Amino acid sequence: MNKVGRNDPCPCGSGLKYKKCCLDKDRPAAVLSSEEFAATASAIAWLKKNYEDEVDDAICETYLGGTHQEYLDTLRALPPGPKGMLEINIGEWLVSDAVIEVGGKRVRAVDLALGPGGPLLTAHGKEWVKAIGENPLSLYEVQEVNPGEGLTVKDLLRSDAPVAKVTERTASRSLVKWDIFGARIAQRPDGHVFTGAIYPMDRRRALACRDEIIDELRREKDADEEIYRETVGTTIADYWLEQFTEEPRLPQVVHASTGDPVSLTVDHFTVADWNALTSILSAQPDVEGDIDDGWIRFEPMKDQMRRLRASLTKKSANTLEVFCPTLKLADAARRWLEKIAGTTVRFKAREIVDPMSPKAMAAARGKPPKEEIPPELKAQVEREFLRRHYERWPDEPVPALGGKTPIAAVRTKKGRQAVIELLKDFEVHEGRKAQIEGSEPFDFGFLWERLGLEKERA
Repeated sequence: MNKVGRNDPCPCGSGLKYKKCCLDKDRPAAVLSSEEFAATASAIAWLKKNYEDEVDDAICETYLGGTHQEYLDTLRALPPGPKGMLEINIGEWLVSDAVIEVGGKRVRAVDLALGPGGPLLTAHGKEWVKAIGENPLSLYEVQEVNPGEGLTVKDLLRSDAPVAKVTERTASRSLVKWDIFGARIAQRPDGHVFTGAIYPMDRRRALACRDEIIDELRREKDADEEIYRETVGTTIADYWLEQFTEEPRLPQVVHASTGDPVSLTVDHFTVADWNALTSILSAQPDVEGDIDDGWIRFEPMKDQMRRLRASLTKKSANTLEVFCPTLKLADAARRWLEKIAGTTVRFKAREIVDPMSPKAMAAARGKPPKEEIPPELKAQVEREFLRRHYERWPDEPVPALGGKTPIAAVRTKKGRQAVIELLKDFEVHEGRKAQIEGSEPFDFGFLWERLGLEKERA
């Protein structure tokens, strides 16, 4: 949450300088936040000064899980953004959840900071540090976003917790509905606020984190408040830190229709007789095209829709290229072509390109720019395409649902939840895309309604 300078552009997006726009409106909240920030910083500095060894041990052994030197070196080498966030998160953990050994006794660090001999804090500063200590970290799912104003969030770890409206100017401009993140919420006179620490992560990672916390707490049948706070706090921190310390992996691209990994595959065939091959392909009911424009082999689907299986192109006087988007489709296309064409064609070689490889990326970047289309027309075409695509989705088998259609999957409790997660993934993706492009996100409401899931979306 970066501080906005007087001469910086106003965060509200008006185009005016902050001092000419929202400075006066934000001033009371800014003064309060400054006092809270100062109190938290004083408490952290006092703890580190008076209990240096105990604090270091708590951070290394509990927050970071007793990790080895190589891991610590990786954290020290983090870029400024994540490194600054880590320092904020560790500091807040100290004054909220940390328990240290003092004189042979385990004592909450926040009790030491607020006790006799603690740092000099204003009355409100003490109340703020106390509020941080009273509110445990949790995982929150965004239910509604009001950019520049705040968020409505749901606690994913405490089912009895009410949905909370949180005032937050900065995060509300970057988060979208169904995003999940770790945070701590406190009550202020003007409503709920995040206390400063934030643990952003992608939705699937966050759900795995939630499941691990719930499983761990189930095993700890008699978990008291200290065990609860330690389990939740350290697990969220672990999953969040994994994003920066694990080996980076490129996302696997999967074919939308088959669910198979996308491997752009081109098979090269030598052609002995083009006239014979043209006659053979023309006789196939699932093939369209000609020798000049190339042939397309398709698979019929519902509502007169078709799915591409392979494209065949004459590349030279004696070479045919057969392109398929996945290796599985390429193997099937080769068997099919050799069966119908016989000795008319002879397989020469296969070329496979990973769509996320440097070669594919370089080729994509090197493509000439396409002719510009008006943004309004482009948005209209995209929305119509998405609408048609997703209208068929409930009736099509989905690999992520074990091959069931969404319509069939929602009949069971487990399948229903899986469909909900897929819909939320769709909305997060489209929401992020719209945020980047400055457009309105695609509305998936008709899908939720058709699948009988309106209540789960609300």
